[in-house]
Amino acid sequence: MKKRQILWIYITFGISWIIITDFLVEKYVPIELAMTVQKTKGIFFIVLTGICIYYILKKIEELNCCKEQEDKLSTLINSMVDFVAFKDGQGRWVKANASCLKLFQLENIDYQGKKDCELAKYTDFYHKALMHCEKLDEEAWLNRDISRSEQTLPIPDGTKKYFETIKVPLFNEDGSRKGLVVIGRDITDRKLAEEQLRKKEKLSIVGELAASVGHEIKNPLTSIKGFVQILGKKNKEDEMYYDIMTKELERIDHIVGELLLLAKPQKLVFSTYDVKEIVADIVSLLQTQANMKEVTIHFQSQESLLIDCEKNLLKQLFINIIKNAIEACKENGNVTVNIEKGSEKNVLVTVEDDGCGIPKEFQKRLGEPFYSSKEKGTGLGLTVSHKIVQQHGGKINVKSEEDVGTQVKIHLPFKNSKSPS
Repeated sequence: MKKRQILWIYITFGISWIIITDFLVEKYVPIELAMTVQKTKGIFFIVLTGICIYYILKKIEELNCCKEQEDKLSTLINSMVDFVAFKDGQGRWVKANASCLKLFQLENIDYQGKKDCELAKYTDFYHKALMHCEKLDEEAWLNRDISRSEQTLPIPDGTKKYFETIKVPLFNEDGSRKGLVVIGRDITDRKLAEEQLRKKEKLSIVGELAASVGHEIKNPLTSIKGFVQILGKKNKEDEMYYDIMTKELERIDHIVGELLLLAKPQKLVFSTYDVKEIVADIVSLLQTQANMKEVTIHFQSQESLLIDCEKNLLKQLFINIIKNAIEACKENGNVTVNIEKGSEKNVLVTVEDDGCGIPKEFQKRLGEPFYSSKEKGTGLGLTVSHKIVQQHGGKINVKSEEDVGTQVKIHLPFKNSKSPS
């Protein structure tokens, strides 16, 4: 009840009390008792008013106490990095912290008293997510117990976040629904760390395999290749088959070479080289392959950029990336190689093609050994490339769209004081 309403009720009651009681005293009370009754009436009014004021002040104190507790609770939940939401028995939002409102883009929305399906109308991006939340809430109610689940939420910048969601349903004594507490903890860093650990373990296994059997395979492979070439020269009738065998042996030799690169490397020694010259050499080397596929390589570099690197490893890196771009292109395709100063601390090499692109299901696992979208690919090329960039303290980012093309950005620091092992 508003203050003005209380004031008007008090004034109306007071005036009515005076008029009515004075009328009754004047009409029904003898004159000799009138004075006593008037005093009694006044005392009664004062006592009644005092009781009302006491009751009002007590309620105000209780409300202030509740408001103080509510403010403390709001401060507490708003300071949490986890998103927190309280809902009533019908699934209507009662209270949500700042993290929750920011996550679902509801900062300027009057959310209280609304269900998920109603709030979904205010945000196009999270419409499906909020509708899905309502279904999960219903499952929590039906289970009648605390539930935990991992949820994936898309972010407007194109990335994803992973949340461990805890839902606590509350019930009245008669079993009816009372409320629902929803807590979501961001576990994106943990998931990424687990993914990195899984990749490292896989690379470690591949490295151990390469170190133990790589050289053992390469030595007899060289002998077999030599004998096949000799037999091919002697037997001209079956020369075509010997050529096929030689090419396949070369492919095996290439795979073994990549495996050996994944084995535990020696301590690397960095020297200063012009990255423009290194890339230019690789473009010239792969020009013949590009011409055979009728693919045009556009090489752009405005200035010489000196970086600390292991030259041969960088050559291997750019061979893998540019060769992949050429192979992805169709006839009359284009591959653009651009070198520029990315920042004060690093150089940016961009390799872009207008080829077939990489399917979405393969993009999540790029760089994993033995995982490739190519029919005859091993996935080791990108694995080696990621390893080389990591050894140089750089970063590699791949952006691809199917039937549009692929863009690979490689950031390499100018100065590199570490010696990878």
